[in-house]
Amino acid sequence: MVTWLELDKAAAAAELGPGTGVVTQEILRQLNPAAKFFAVELDEAISKEFAAVLPQVKLFNANACELDKICAAENIAELNAVVSGLPWAAFPETLQRSILEAVIRSLAPGGKFSTFAYLQGLVLPAGYRFRKLLEEYFTTVTLSHVVWNNLPPAIVYCCIK
Repeated sequence: MVTWLELDKAAAAAELGPGTGVVTQEILRQLNPAAKFFAVELDEAISKEFAAVLPQVKLFNANACELDKICAAENIAELNAVVSGLPWAAFPETLQRSILEAVIRSLAPGGKFSTFAYLQGLVLPAGYRFRKLLEEYFTTVTLSHVVWNNLPPAIVYCCIK
């Protein structure tokens, strides 16, 4: 999910919806040590759990729609990469658009966005709509092969601004 992002070359990156930090740990392994990095988690209980597991990561208990505002507050002009663990197929179109617009405003030209979707979510109306929105907002959108050993099976969207 994160290897293609070339995080070792990134000056700044962010993660939306890090949950308990499983993907975050892989981001940290690959991230340029000099890069600025932060995570955004809306759920307060999950934020507390995340902070206990990964206290070294700057965490904002905020809405992902505020990504560009958080970047501004952190003096980050643009992000090279954004990784998302958000449940896109559960969101209405207005929320999908609001978050994607914040991502686009925050990414550098050529910046990369990576998110995953569970296979069953792809057939839901919101999951199908999300794929179309990615194609609307990003110049390049590719899908990984199905990751069958993930439970439930998932794909990764690899998007370039």
